[in-house]
Amino acid sequence: AVSKLKSMEEEAREVVVIDKDLEKKIKGTVNKILKRSSLYQITELKAREEASSKLDLDLSQDPYKLIVKEAVESFLEKAVKTIERESDSKASY
Repeated sequence: AVSKLKSMEEEAREVVVIDKDLEKKIKGTVNKILKRSSLYQITELKAREEASSKLDLDLSQDPYKLIVKEAVESFLEKAVKTIERESDSKASY
């Protein structure tokens, strides 16, 4: 059963091979959406749905879903670092 499962996983991985250009396009689209959204209201799901309609791609399936998740997490990490830097510079007055 284990070997059968493994071969199914390998097949699934081979089916969708995303080239780097498409990955960049997805991440860029997600970043644009996040930049103009309120981070209090936007969710990963909302960003993925909006990017799906803009790109005319179903991003709800792996590996697209993972790319969107990475883009959202990366964006949030940068936002937090920016906020921390700003609060550090204000604290030094």
